[in-house]
Amino acid sequence: MEFLSDTNYILLPASDNAQNKRLYFYIDNELVYDLVVRLDNNTPDYKFPVDLKRFKGKKIKITSSPIVDICFDKAEEISFEYDGKYRPSVHFTAAKGWINDPNGLVYANGKYLMYFQHNPVATTWENMHWGGAVSDDLIHWQEIGDVLFPDKDGTMFSGSAIIDKKNLTGLQRDNEPAILYFYTSAGNTSETSKGKPFTQCLAYSNDGGKTLIKYDKNPIIKNIIKENRDPKVIYCEPDDSYIMVLFLDGHSFAILKSKNLLDWSQIQEITLPDDGECPDFYPLCADGDSKNIKWIFSAASDRYYIGSFDGNKFIIETEQKRLNFGNASYAAQSWSDIPNGRRVRTAFASFVIPNNPFGSCLNIPQNMTIKTMNGEPYLSTLPVKEFEMLYKNRDVKTDVVINSDMPFIKSIQSKACDISVSASAEKSFSLELFSLKISFNADDKILQCLDKSAPLKCENGTVDLRIIFDTLYTEIFADFGTVFMGMTYIADSNLNSLSIKSKNATIHNIRVSELNSIH
Repeated sequence: MEFLSDTNYILLPASDNAQNKRLYFYIDNELVYDLVVRLDNNTPDYKFPVDLKRFKGKKIKITSSPIVDICFDKAEEISFEYDGKYRPSVHFTAAKGWINDPNGLVYANGKYLMYFQHNPVATTWENMHWGGAVSDDLIHWQEIGDVLFPDKDGTMFSGSAIIDKKNLTGLQRDNEPAILYFYTSAGNTSETSKGKPFTQCLAYSNDGGKTLIKYDKNPIIKNIIKENRDPKVIYCEPDDSYIMVLFLDGHSFAILKSKNLLDWSQIQEITLPDDGECPDFYPLCADGDSKNIKWIFSAASDRYYIGSFDGNKFIIETEQKRLNFGNASYAAQSWSDIPNGRRVRTAFASFVIPNNPFGSCLNIPQNMTIKTMNGEPYLSTLPVKEFEMLYKNRDVKTDVVINSDMPFIKSIQSKACDISVSASAEKSFSLELFSLKISFNADDKILQCLDKSAPLKCENGTVDLRIIFDTLYTEIFADFGTVFMGMTYIADSNLNSLSIKSKNATIHNIRVSELNSIH
């Protein structure tokens, strides 16, 4: 079919049970865009919006494989609705479509900008775009739609953002510094980019992150090896330079350096034996001491090193350590340019619920620190303080005695809750929340949830737990944030209570806060 692109969006009918069709978009007989979508003209579950603003005023021809009728509605605006019984209450989801890696996280002009891998026309991975959202407080997000679109060089894989405060690139317009976005063009992941390699590219924004413009001299880094990807860029104060960490292949990562944000040279290669993809690299004050700066090098599965960095070489000072022991939470990335050296991150948790218009969510933003426990430094992650603005119906109990005949039971009247428990590490106990069971074994100091387990340090003989429970995803923080478990699980809303059981234990503190929705 052929039509004049005279509207901002077309709405494609789709359903989970239909077969995939690939749609090809041509302008003047040139393939400019293609999408894989479960097109269903007859019994659609949803209508997914496809942003065509960049093609406005041009004649578009669409064909499909296999050949089917192509039907759609047109729309000038789209609404973002966050309903449905499975929609997480306190975790960010796209209104429609699949999301994965957080991208381009940056604080600019008093706003937190958050972008993410987005498939706008399905609830599973495919068709990688960058979607976007903005927040005043890290908790309540306003979705702004897709901002980076696949092109002839590839689909839009992961990356990062910083503010070009010195206008080194010359891309600034007017008075506000340009926001720079570094991303991977994933060649050969679409028909439009067939035969192209993976390269690192640049986009920029002069309107506070609403509109992203691709740099006209892309790529800024040609292919180094295979599917090298996920550039993370950070300013390095010690020698006034910019550093990029980049996944190469297997368990290998490159560290590159630039003085102008455009020309990059490799200065080091790092191996993280049990991890790959989506590196992050940033400084932290060890135990809050501003005179003791250490750098964190981490990757997608939350393995990490702690070390020192002078702008030329990262010196690893610890063995490889592990932060996340759960069945979800992947590709964590931290925000750039938050004032006062604060380092906040988020990650994504993968799930697909049939007959729901969204897939996956992002973690509650987490504040990152280095904490020494039992004489060793560890990366620590805890929910940002701003999360507490969602609290309602708080309840605190102290010195709660539990035995086989007398469990602790409390009814929970909201879809999501935040629970903290402090107890002696000498006694085993278990918690059950909306039928999700979490247990601590005092003999081997192991925390267990579903089929995942984590060793605890239990400093000073204490079990420290914090659990943020939502409809599809639970975040468990232990050992003061040095152990994390991101767990996908579908809540049984009929079992809306917290129960704590033990043969014989005294729980020092139990804090239960029901949570308002972020929507």
